[in-house]
Parts: sequence; structure tokens; C-alpha cells
Amino acid sequence: MNIIFFTNISTFPYNGGEKLRSYYLLKALSDLGHTVHAVIRNEEEADLSKYALPNVAYHIHPKKPLAVTERLTGSHYFTKSAAVMALFDKICREHDIDTAVLDYGYVGHYIGFFRRRGIRVVLGTHNAQPEISRQLPARSLFQKFRKMQLVTLEQWHERSYFAKADAVLVVSHHDLDYHRRFIDPDKLFLVPNFLDEAEYALKAPRQQRLLVMTANFTVYQNFEGLRWFVQEVWNPALAKKFRLQLVGRGSQEALQKITGSTDWENIVALGRVDDVKQYIASAEGVVIPLLHGSGTRLKCLEAMALHTPIIATSRGVEGVLSHHFIVADSAADFRTALLRFEGSPQRGDALRADFMKEYSAAVNRQRLAEAIHFAQHVQ
Repeated sequence: MNIIFFTNISTFPYNGGEKLRSYYLLKALSDLGHTVHAVIRNEEEADLSKYALPNVAYHIHPKKPLAVTERLTGSHYFTKSAAVMALFDKICREHDIDTAVLDYGYVGHYIGFFRRRGIRVVLGTHNAQPEISRQLPARSLFQKFRKMQLVTLEQWHERSYFAKADAVLVVSHHDLDYHRRFIDPDKLFLVPNFLDEAEYALKAPRQQRLLVMTANFTVYQNFEGLRWFVQEVWNPALAKKFRLQLVGRGSQEALQKITGSTDWENIVALGRVDDVKQYIASAEGVVIPLLHGSGTRLKCLEAMALHTPIIATSRGVEGVLSHHFIVADSAADFRTALLRFEGSPQRGDALRADFMKEYSAAVNRQRLAEAIHFAQHVQ
């Protein structure tokens, strides 16, 4: 089958949650034997030859900075990119496209282009975005107005376009219930965030008393989770017992903003890295102190895949099926859990087993195939 895959993010290097989702969807399509024309961004100017996949051709579309009027009115939620449309048109003229897989962000306004050409559409969601936007901190009257505007625009986009897709992918049972409010349930397919288990067969010596938190710290829920952890949970007793590495985009800036330093009381921020797997595999535990968000946490799945125990809030492991997390929601309980925590290979192995049942590529390739098959045959 000939497929156009479109995302509004730079998929490579795949070093963040949203990038991992897009990459593994793309890789699953390749593994299923489809010919894929991937329309992606490449803001980091990655050497795409390093990320070659069988039967996948990359087409790059530029990121257009938002004008002030677009930011104020939210018109970009409904305006098609001329560069993207030109790529779509070129690919469709040169190839007989069967299905379009539209992934990430508010891209529903592109559905009509394909439907007019008789091309079936599978729309991917990464979360229930308006529910995340509702969690944004808003103190001033202006901030409250902007938050209300953002939620309204996101809901308007969803209600205007999502139901026009032939199939819609959601990542959790919670998100499934959310999207059932305005989409035919028969069109909804649960394909959780997943990873290729073959790429997570890494074994590394565990560094005693090392904890890791991985995230894109420029995203507010990760920043706020870190702020809560540093200010409310971390104390001299924990600093004496553990070293904590913050790994990911914006980690140095985040820790600097919270504490005034990028190396503070045995917490060190390492910044962006090309691959977080080595850091997770060598740690005794991963902490996920999130207070906001929805969907399934790829940082959680990466730790599970690498046999690494997880200490988290309920929100940090929300939507992930396992009984082997260490969960604590108050600052005092989280601190106590860490003070009691000792590296546990058995717990890590149990998490890996749970990962293989629900979040491996082997399982989710089939789920994705079922969604594509449905889209092709729905009346």
C-alpha cells in the first residue's frame, strides 16, 4: 500500500516523547511492508540518511513562524501550509496513494485534501490536548482569557475535523473515552505509545544510587513536575543517598530557573542528548514526578523497556498498564518512597514483561494494521 505520512514535528533525532511516537508509527508502517512518503520537518537539520527506513522516502516541509495575528486569533489551527499542500499535490500526482496517516498536532484541516481524491485518512492523536491545556497555570485575567481561548480553539478544531477521518488513533483508555464524545466509537482505535523492543535490548552496568529524570523540560507539565520535585520532595537526606541526572531538552535552563544553578545539591542537568537509553539503562531508578498531562508517558515506557524501576506520581504513570510501579502522590510520600528505595532487578524485569504485553512494536504493529484496514473498507 502507498501511504503518505504527515507530521508537524521534526521526527529526527527521535529524542523526545512526541518524536518517539511519530518515529515508531513511521517505523511500524515500514515494517508492515508499506511504501511510505513521510512529510516531516527537519528543524535540527539531522542527517536523514542515518535514519533510513525500508521503503520510506522523506520529504521536508519548513516551519513557518507564526505571525502576531495568527497567535492572537488562532487562525493557524485552520490554515493550511502552502508548502505542505504543494508536497501533498506533488506526491499524489507522482504516486497512486491509498491512505494518508496524519500524525501529531492540529492537522485535521488537511483531511479534506485527501478525501476529495478518494484517499482514506487515518488521523493520529498524541493526547486529549484540550484537557492538557485546561491544566495550564493561569494567574492573571489575561492568562485566564488566553487559556480559555486556547481550549476553545482546540475543541473547535477537533469538532470540525476529527470525525471526518476514516479512523482515529488514540493512545489511552482515558483518551478513548474523551474522543467518544464527538467521534463514532467504531472509528476509534487504541494504539498506545509504543517502542521497538529490539532497540531496547540494551544492557548496561547499574550505577549505584543514581536516579534519572528524562523529559523535554521546555514543556510546562515537565517543568512544573521538576519544580515540585526539587522544591517539595528533594531534601538533604535524598541528596546524601542519591545523585539525580536531568536528561533532556531544556533541563539545564529549567534547573537554573528553579535553583539558580545547573548543578545543585547532587542534582545535575545534562541538557539535550541524542539518545537517552544509556542514561536510563545505567540508573537504579527513573523518577516521573508529574502533576499534569494525559496520554501515555513515553518516558515511562522507555524505563519499562530497559528493566529500570520507576518511582512516580499517579499522573506520571497514568494510562500505563502495570502493577509494578512505585507510586506516591504527596511530597512526603514521594520522599519516603525514595528513602526506602533500593535498586530492584526483579521489579525492573516485571516492568519489562508488562511492556512486552502492551507497548511493544510486535503488538502495536498489528493494532495499527487493523486501523488502516478499517479505514480502507469503511463505508
